Amino acid sequence: MKVREIRKAKGLTQETLSYMADVELSTLNRIELGKAGTSLSNIFSIAAALEIHPKLLFDFDITKGDK
Repeated sequence: MKVREIRKAKGLTQETLSYMADVELSTLNRIELGKAGTSLSNIFSIAAALEIHPKLLFDFDITKGDK
């Protein structure tokens, strides 16, 4: 997920986002590091705190290999 990238672009610390989204700091840290999956409710809470659509957390730039 792109949580860290978006969080930093908005000038938020993990602690602040954790508080705003009502998600445990340790959970947010693991999500950002890609070491843990998360529930849909956490995804929606994080997106709401970041003031973005949840879809944006999953927009990856995936390039297909050469043919």
